[in-house]
Amino acid sequence: MSWNGRRRFFAWVCLMAWVAECSSISLLYWSAYVSVTSGNTTFGPCECGLYGQDSPLLGENGLLVLPNEDPLACNHTTFNVTQTPWIAIIKRGNCTYREKVNAAKIQNASAVVIYNLDGTGNETSTMSHPGTGDIVTVMIGNEFGKDIVTQMRTGEDVFMTIELGKAHGSLASPIWIYVMSFTFFAITAVTLAYFTFTTIKKIHQYLMLRREERHLKSVAQRAIKNLQLRTLKKGDEEVRSDNHTCAVCIEGYKHGEVVMILTCGHFFHKACIEPWLLEHRTCPMCKCNILGVKTVDEEINSGASQSPLDVRFYPASHPGTFFDTLDEVSLTDPDENVPPPPTPQEAWQAPSEAGPKPEPQQVKDPFHDNAAFEGDSNNIDLK
Repeated sequence: MSWNGRRRFFAWVCLMAWVAECSSISLLYWSAYVSVTSGNTTFGPCECGLYGQDSPLLGENGLLVLPNEDPLACNHTTFNVTQTPWIAIIKRGNCTYREKVNAAKIQNASAVVIYNLDGTGNETSTMSHPGTGDIVTVMIGNEFGKDIVTQMRTGEDVFMTIELGKAHGSLASPIWIYVMSFTFFAITAVTLAYFTFTTIKKIHQYLMLRREERHLKSVAQRAIKNLQLRTLKKGDEEVRSDNHTCAVCIEGYKHGEVVMILTCGHFFHKACIEPWLLEHRTCPMCKCNILGVKTVDEEINSGASQSPLDVRFYPASHPGTFFDTLDEVSLTDPDENVPPPPTPQEAWQAPSEAGPKPEPQQVKDPFHDNAAFEGDSNNIDLK
């Protein structure tokens, strides 16, 4: 897997983890046991509260205190605190939960209780209040909250105790826990198996490549030993002319130097070409493979040079039925019924009416660019 592929994979894993984290917040919530004491009367405990999503799951107790002037605690809220610890009780609405909680937190409240909107009965809903720190935040129903406020407005001290309740939601179910555990271990196992397989595959490919390289190098060494060697002399064209240079080191040839002649006819300094052949196994000029294996370019050129088959269809001489015509059609061999090409003597003896005789073309030596084959063969010294 490429580096970009790994980055995309880990990005998807992080995205899935983030989605799972967000979904777990909405699928799991904790209730609160609330008990209220006024004088000698105690109500509860009842499971009638709900912890906020950003609240620590801790218990608290203290004197309940209402905000001055604004019961919603949205504008310049103050509290008349007579003793500590104390718990602020605030009505929902007009501003965010975060603003309400921070208004009480600034004045050192130990907890904040928010009761729901009018007309909702004793229903509660989840609260999100990021940035409020470690202050306990609980929501209670509207009717329960109004009863507490009514009792407080009589002038009596009302105390509240908050205790951690039970977990609710899909994540609280044992089945869901098993499903999440199985999914986690399954994804982990698949990820480890994938990376293990990828690593083993890469190691195997690397070892096979090294093995193939060693094999090709040994074959190239044997092929190099079979190549012709030639020692240059003073009278050789390669020494006298400055037009002949080694394509590897880009230097001219000198008297007494040993050159190696490849199968394609090109020659180079022996000390220069041997390392090249061990690494590339091809001629630096024409890419001819010294191992006798055709390269891709040679395969294309050889395929293009092959002429297509001469397939000719001759219709029947007499019209007939479809099947008769089909039987009379013959597939002839390109070599049958085709006159042989004229010999060179016959071509030059053609009638003068056909035009002036063309000048004979000079056949060039296929190795005209390689002076190693222009010299006398006796100058070649086999090693």
